[in-house]
Amino acid sequence: MDESHTGKNAMPAKLLEGIRVVDFTHVHAGPLCTYQLGLMGAEIIKVETPGPGDQMRGMGVQLEPGMSPGFMGQSGGKRSVAIDLKDPRGREAVEALIGSADVLVLNMRPGTPERLGIDYETVRSYNEGIVYCAISGYGQSGPEASRPAFDHLIQGESGMFMATGTPEQSVRVGFAVADAGTAIVASSAINAALLRRERTGEGSFLDVSMLESCMTLMGLNFYNFLATGAVGPRVGPNPLAQQGSAGTFETSDGRLLMVNANSHRLYERLAPAVGREDLLESEAFGTPEAAFNNRVALRETFAGIFRTNTAGHWDALLKEAGVPAGIVKTPGEVLDNPQLRYRGAVTTLTGVPGFDDGTLEVLGAGFQVDGSPTGPDAAPPRLGEHTRAVLSSLGYSDEALGALEAAGVIEVSESGTGSRQA
Repeated sequence: MDESHTGKNAMPAKLLEGIRVVDFTHVHAGPLCTYQLGLMGAEIIKVETPGPGDQMRGMGVQLEPGMSPGFMGQSGGKRSVAIDLKDPRGREAVEALIGSADVLVLNMRPGTPERLGIDYETVRSYNEGIVYCAISGYGQSGPEASRPAFDHLIQGESGMFMATGTPEQSVRVGFAVADAGTAIVASSAINAALLRRERTGEGSFLDVSMLESCMTLMGLNFYNFLATGAVGPRVGPNPLAQQGSAGTFETSDGRLLMVNANSHRLYERLAPAVGREDLLESEAFGTPEAAFNNRVALRETFAGIFRTNTAGHWDALLKEAGVPAGIVKTPGEVLDNPQLRYRGAVTTLTGVPGFDDGTLEVLGAGFQVDGSPTGPDAAPPRLGEHTRAVLSSLGYSDEALGALEAAGVIEVSESGTGSRQA
């Protein structure tokens, strides 16, 4: 394998080199947004509260205090400063930091930034060109702007639950898709705003709503409803249940095979590939109309066929026949995919807290730049790890920093972080 394609050599892309992002986010949507920006080359300075820091630090398994997998997976390459914004001396330090920044990102409920002195009007008064991105559940305006939001709540209120499960049982998407989708929408908006600023010098106030972001993700569902008023069928336990020749099928070794023969053309490839060309000649399944009308019986027929051999057998056979198919994989199997390894989709970091060998694998940005994979260049930071360095660069003396630390206004961790594996 060409070693240049492995995640060991992944680095942040230089697309946003020279851009400083001040990050007041927590949990998932906001931190994932800034992580994406960091993977594109931006400097991410994460401002946290002394003591607990980002809530995500304490959520789930603690690899060491304040270093959960959820936090570490979206914090590589970031710099952490711990400052108490409720103290006037802390707000002064934060103001100096924001004054040096290009972008500010937060995901607080409307009204909170005003209380902390980091609302857009205040920030713009001393940094006119700032790109200010406010992520919230329902947006910064409107009758429900102040409502708290959680991923599963937004999934329900955006209509996602109506596209999953059965009439008897709604099903939440099995990962934080509302948070993750909002993060991608926000990072896209920030990049567009930076482009405008480059052309005009104008800053921007970006109001990113989780609810609206999820509707964007569900575009096809809403396009159909807006045009016809029709609500599509619920997916149910099988994601392609509307086609008898498509969906997930159990195989003889207990694995699930995903078969995407979701058109009559692909069905005509599938049937002879599994030794059942006769299905294409039958009255019950031979035409597109008949196959659709009898899709339950057709699915049962294919279910019986696939139970006669292993997932690996069928996977190889169907790929050879040109039928889109794949084995439903575990996370470990996904990460071992040679395609992903070749493209450097996973980066190995060294010197990471909480691991005996100090190494941690993390995900990249989901794209390559000029043929090179993207990944963070440093391990996730301990709380306050960069407080002293960042504030020193803003003109704070060692004496002043010592006084702030003694007063509890800032928190400092002297532990050094690791880096990507060379």
